[in-house]
Amino acid sequence: FMRRMIWYEWKRIWGSRLTQFAVLGCVLFLAFSVWSNIRLISVTDTDGQTVTGLEAVQVQKESRKEVNLDQETVDALVDEYLGYTQDPATSSDDRELAYLSEEMYVKWYLPNQPVLHLIDGTYRSYPEQRNDSMRDVLLQSRGNDFYEARKARVWENLEDAVNRGEITAAEADWWNEKDDAVGEAAYGYNRAWWEISNSTSLVILVMLVICIGTAPVFAGEYQSKCDSLLLSMRYGKSRLILAKLTSSFLFSTVVYWGCMGLFAGLYLAVLGTDGWNLPVQALCESISISYDLTSLQACALVLVMGYVLTLGLVGVVLLLSSIMKNPYGVVITSFLFLCVPLFLSMNRGGYVWKHLLGLLPEKIADFGFGSYMVYSIGGLTVTWPAAAMIVNGVCAVLLSGLAYGFYRRHQVNK
Repeated sequence: FMRRMIWYEWKRIWGSRLTQFAVLGCVLFLAFSVWSNIRLISVTDTDGQTVTGLEAVQVQKESRKEVNLDQETVDALVDEYLGYTQDPATSSDDRELAYLSEEMYVKWYLPNQPVLHLIDGTYRSYPEQRNDSMRDVLLQSRGNDFYEARKARVWENLEDAVNRGEITAAEADWWNEKDDAVGEAAYGYNRAWWEISNSTSLVILVMLVICIGTAPVFAGEYQSKCDSLLLSMRYGKSRLILAKLTSSFLFSTVVYWGCMGLFAGLYLAVLGTDGWNLPVQALCESISISYDLTSLQACALVLVMGYVLTLGLVGVVLLLSSIMKNPYGVVITSFLFLCVPLFLSMNRGGYVWKHLLGLLPEKIADFGFGSYMVYSIGGLTVTWPAAAMIVNGVCAVLLSGLAYGFYRRHQVNK
């Protein structure tokens, strides 16, 4: 009997034309985003020609071979680059060509550019060397221990986060210890994983669609005056409400994973799964990142975080739906709840302001693995994604429980 009620409520949600069009529009937009982003990929091939789209992807696959950045490899790359800049046959005075001849710039520098940027960013000291060229930085750092320099950059970033009010000094020490678990750096072709890990802003679109689908769950009954009939039924104040809540979360789960699964699947199908085992530092081209994750784990974390935060939003929508009398009012209020905080900057305000904003579902759009924001309660410290998922998971349960209570105690029309 319970299954039939869930199935009935499931069909009611999908029976809305607005919901159908919203889901279809979301799917088409995500597919278009994948297509347009792939078309915008642009690289210079070994002949000096600029290629785009799938041809550029193929060039990247062939030129960006996996490199493990141990000290020997770093020294070899630095020596090779500096050797080219000092040889009259392969050098130039043009800083835009990295002080290389045009031929050497195209055939050697561009394929190795991401790795060289990682090395340069690790050795470059701020603010002293902010405006120095890569050649000058590497000349001054030649032979220095790569991972000692990396640790120095990590601590500089942590001190900067403390000065911005993002973390406390104790939390900086926590990150410094956690960073010790990060292993040897590596780089290679990982375009699909890079695109997926940077898709957090698109989760907001899926959230909006789910708001549209779940908004009428209770408010639609008020509007149609069916609440009097439903609540007077034998199971109207118990199983029926549970069926509504269950079908709402089921709808949210199917829509979220259907849309984001399609999005990620298209990228992996077209761009390939290469680089899944590379460290997250390779995704962001910033070797000072202190998360100890592979590209696959990082993308999975982003997708799971988006899902749990979406469930937290569903709890808010269901609560609004159980209180408000019109589903369109629920949609508008939910949209405001989603959109207004997007314009509230996490770079302004103090420690408490940043940490409260970070827990809102829509602030997943601001998350990046370069952030050092954590949440400390007593002796427990957890990362931003973990804290946001815990809070929103709890809110999904508590708010849907409140929605159950409000609808159950609703005074029906006589």
